[in-house]
Amino acid sequence: MSGKPAARMGDMTQFGGPIVQGSAGVFIGAPTGIACSVCPGGRTSGSPVNPLLGAKVLPGETDIAFPGPLPLMLTRAYSSYQTKTPAPVELFGPGWKAPFDIRLQLRGEELILNDNGGRSIHFEPLLPGETAFSRSESLWLARGGVAKLHESNVLHVLWQALP
Repeated sequence: MSGKPAARMGDMTQFGGPIVQGSAGVFIGAPTGIACSVCPGGRTSGSPVNPLLGAKVLPGETDIAFPGPLPLMLTRAYSSYQTKTPAPVELFGPGWKAPFDIRLQLRGEELILNDNGGRSIHFEPLLPGETAFSRSESLWLARGGVAKLHESNVLHVLWQALP
């Protein structure tokens, strides 16, 4: 053995979270130099692997940037973390997310909002004109289909019917 730590999917991290993605087995004897070239000295503080999730996380990368009075940038980020209801694969492939990667899905008796961070936020189904608030996300979800909301709804001042 090389004396370096090894872990497999399902093992617990030192902070109590499980490793949620990876190999079910540990492969000893991989080509030499790989671990040392990634982590000189064989240790790291968790970058790019989140030690609590056991997932590889890369911060935003800018692919295209056009300067100007109204700059245009195309950025993306990566996370290998998989939730129980993973977000759909978008433009850049599995794990990659861009600011415009937002999707609302209807699955059975629930609405799932996949945000541009790759998270899945669950809501109860809404009838036309109903709204819902996610306290954990500080996010409102409103369903259209009506010309205006009742005055008792906190979003009624923002509501506009589409032409």
